[in-house]
Amino acid sequence: MYIHNETTRQRMTIKERMLMEVHKSIEAAYELCNIFSRYGVDMEVHADINTNPSFKSNDALKEAMGYIVGMGFAFRAKPEAFASSNCANKIVQ
Repeated sequence: MYIHNETTRQRMTIKERMLMEVHKSIEAAYELCNIFSRYGVDMEVHADINTNPSFKSNDALKEAMGYIVGMGFAFRAKPEAFASSNCANKIVQ
């Protein structure tokens, strides 16, 4: 788990915030690519976005999926994004 706290003065919509988190996850994934490739590990990016339309984060689902897959990674969203779910639960508790 990697934690990065950042404060901005600019107000963002939930969709903007989710896509910014995805962008930062992709940056981190690219930094780790060489290590994982060396050992034949397929990389996934887990987004803290819910596939259920009743959740606000769902507004960013299609764009996040396209961004992650377009950058060459497997995409996972909640509830299949176990990394996002587990990390979020540890931070909130």
